[in-house]
Amino acid sequence: RLLISLLESKRELPLKKQHTPISQNTMRYTKILCEFLVLSCAIGSAKAFSLSSPTTSARQPNVALRSSTVEAVSNEVLGTPATAFDDGTCPFEITTPIYYVNDKPHIGHAYTSTACDVIARFMRLSGREVFFLSGTDEHGQKVEQSAAKKGVDPQDFVDEVSQSFRDLLDLMNISNDKFIRTTAEEHKQSVQHLWKTLVDKGFIYKGTYSGWYSVRDECFYNESELVDGKAPTGAEVEWVAKEESYFFKLSAFEDQLLELYESTADFIAPKSRKNEVVSFVKGGLRDLSVSRTSFTWGVPVPGEEDHVMYVWIDALANYMSALGYPDESPDGNFAKYWPASVHIVGKDILRFHAVYWPAFLMAAGLPVPKRVFAHGWWTKDGEKISKSLGNVIDPVELVDKYGVDPTRFFLMSEVPFGNDGDYSDSSMIYKCNANLSNELGNICQRICTLAYKNCDNAVPQPGDFTSEDEALLDSAKALREKAAEAIANQAISQYSQTMVDMVKEANKYIDVMAPWKLKKEDPERMKTVLYVLMEVIRYSAILYQPLIPESANKILDQITVPKDQRTFAHLESSPIQPLAPMQPPVSVFPRFEIPGEAKNDAKAQKPKPKKKAQPQVNNREIDISQLDIRVGVITKAWAHEEADKLICEEIDLGEESGPRQIASGLRDCYKAEDLEGQRVLVLSNLKSRKLVGFPSHGMVLCASNDEKTEFVEPPADAAIGERISVEGFSGEPATENQIGKKKMLDKILPDLKTNDDGVATFKGVPLVTSAGPCKAQTGMAGAEVA
Repeated sequence: RLLISLLESKRELPLKKQHTPISQNTMRYTKILCEFLVLSCAIGSAKAFSLSSPTTSARQPNVALRSSTVEAVSNEVLGTPATAFDDGTCPFEITTPIYYVNDKPHIGHAYTSTACDVIARFMRLSGREVFFLSGTDEHGQKVEQSAAKKGVDPQDFVDEVSQSFRDLLDLMNISNDKFIRTTAEEHKQSVQHLWKTLVDKGFIYKGTYSGWYSVRDECFYNESELVDGKAPTGAEVEWVAKEESYFFKLSAFEDQLLELYESTADFIAPKSRKNEVVSFVKGGLRDLSVSRTSFTWGVPVPGEEDHVMYVWIDALANYMSALGYPDESPDGNFAKYWPASVHIVGKDILRFHAVYWPAFLMAAGLPVPKRVFAHGWWTKDGEKISKSLGNVIDPVELVDKYGVDPTRFFLMSEVPFGNDGDYSDSSMIYKCNANLSNELGNICQRICTLAYKNCDNAVPQPGDFTSEDEALLDSAKALREKAAEAIANQAISQYSQTMVDMVKEANKYIDVMAPWKLKKEDPERMKTVLYVLMEVIRYSAILYQPLIPESANKILDQITVPKDQRTFAHLESSPIQPLAPMQPPVSVFPRFEIPGEAKNDAKAQKPKPKKKAQPQVNNREIDISQLDIRVGVITKAWAHEEADKLICEEIDLGEESGPRQIASGLRDCYKAEDLEGQRVLVLSNLKSRKLVGFPSHGMVLCASNDEKTEFVEPPADAAIGERISVEGFSGEPATENQIGKKKMLDKILPDLKTNDDGVATFKGVPLVTSAGPCKAQTGMAGAEVA
């Protein structure tokens, strides 16, 4: 008992003149062990007493012990899979960048916030303690100028704009634990403490600054970084001439930063972003100007009221000030949650988070964050989003048009998290109709309607399970592990696809079992089938809560899952109770009509692919650059009814018109039912033709030798719709007619082969995506590619 009290009152124990923090799990398990020892003593006493008192049962203490053990297990953190940067059970801090208040929120802010929210909700449902932080960055020259243009005080200006970001988080159903503002007094005090620490440790000194500065980016740039006289981001720059400034000794941390990137390979993600950061640091770091005197809207430098801090040292410190820094007491949030588990940022501010921020922390003697994940940007209909083009995507308008959960689902599912994505209304409509309305919503409606009408308005009582039932239930039971593995690595679109695949499997099961027929042929079997499906939907809806929280809980309501049995710990322990009363089923997901198409037109969901207007190709030498080879994923596959060699496929290439139909002669190599979700390369600028009556709009690339044929696969992280490139061969793709008229395939295909590593090559040069080379499925070497 004394040991338990000690653990509860002190989180640190002395060890060789240092203090080593004890993790929450260590405390928890130690307390359980102590309780076990106490109970063991009680059992020993009970047994001793039973020797002198035969009427006392010696089995009762064992019952008490079992009850205590069950309670301990139920309180255990389920957690997520351990990674190189996270143990899967410790307290978890996740952050959005704090959003700059020079304008109203846009789709990028909604995207980042939703991504963090999905991860935070998943971690909470896994039993982990979570601190999810968002907020607004309210200082800087740009803010001061924007307020002056409006003729208002800077504080009044930021109060109004900051509220619009709070409103966005509420609109998108974001579950952040705190919203921080850099104009808050406690934040200013925290930043000033960090500044004093850097000064005391000798890493800040006074000098004069001359150089290029971007007000829009709040960033200094070297002359070599400018592109056509502008910042790399396209922002205007201005020359700052000999302004007195304090400097941070960034140059002193070049080696330490490179060592961090080398020794902690997962510090920067995705891996494709790491190279640009390493290259920047290897190019040589200059000391960083960290104060300004040409404007006043900022945190004052301690003891130097004419200086305000550089906006980035002010902004980055929010991740600690929100936790109470510099209060490092053992029971405080800073001790509990720092270092942050992951900062989620846009790729445009990666340098500040992966170079400046860890350098500041190293200088202050503080731990660096465990991971920085930089996601991509959104375009609209293939064009860069900008005010001048008038194509800015307003998240408020998206929610008004499609609803919160469909918007969240699309943003998190459309592209691999980390890649750039393209938004179009047709893509949004197709994805939400296909995965939410047609698949998830439809199966829930069918199951609940059949159960309500045919099982006395109650959950059906199942009989014995068949092997098919067990197989589907096993898939559902494996769902959490797959989803958790994806979320642990911030692979949010992979998590979403895992959920979509589970629902597809359930839809296949219901089509095969046909419970609507069983209600006449075998009513008892019908009840079992419906119960199995309800259990699968319970697993799916509980695991769907991070992504579509409102809709998932509506589904759980309909299948009678109590509100206190919806965490991941209840997946195995709390099955649906047979005979529980049900309410009349209601539709959860709406169906959206594609603009310009008839409401009842069946083709609205799967419009025919539009032929792209390809630019003219001059009489250049024929090579692989004339072929338009794209990354795709098979969304549906079935055996051709008349041709015994053909498999018919629908392949998503990220086109507005929806998936393409393509026929492939692969029936001897693959089973159609195994192909859904298979990533492939598609030669997309071929003239459409009918194969045994089936219209085929392209060709899937495969590697083959005398023994077998297999797909050539893009890397798992390659973006759907990305065009394959080959170094040394560039140019616009040919038109469909030019491909055929000039017999280009006859001249190009003989030079397409796999190398010794199984990588597809043209004249020995690899076919690559931004995520890496494309390889034969099993690494088949020396094979022909066609």
